[in-house]
Amino acid sequence: MSVSRYGGESALEIGAGSGIILKVLYESFKIVAGTDIDRISLKHCKDNLPKDVFLVCCDAASPFRYKFDLIVSNPPYLPMRDNEKKDRAIHGDSNGIETTLNFIKSAASVLAENGKMLIVVSSFSNIAKIDELTAQMKLKKRVISEKKLFFETLTIIELRY
Repeated sequence: MSVSRYGGESALEIGAGSGIILKVLYESFKIVAGTDIDRISLKHCKDNLPKDVFLVCCDAASPFRYKFDLIVSNPPYLPMRDNEKKDRAIHGDSNGIETTLNFIKSAASVLAENGKMLIVVSSFSNIAKIDELTAQMKLKKRVISEKKLFFETLTIIELRY
């Protein structure tokens, strides 16, 4: 994710995972927070990131009231196949888009007035659902970058008010 070209007062990563993005955010923002529902991921982040990175075990941005300048997420986006066992790290529920929609709704409530949200989406995702939600929420969307892989295209979208 191309977060290194962003800077400001505060940043939040939803779904912090290994903490690699949090480390980059820490270089450009004064206040950095990360959330994840996986305690093992958060323990890894706690052990490998500066002590003043704020980490919370929760769903999306649910506990926050603070407004962030930048919110980033690479949510699980793959749809589940019929006989597949759910892997929370990669599956975005049955259609592959529900987790992304939840993250956008949650993040929008803590996005600063001039803030930006960066979300990774897959060509396997139902992009029309994202467009529908962002239109309802009066968020503007633009494509920041795309990367074609041999089986899908990953796109980073920027959302803002």
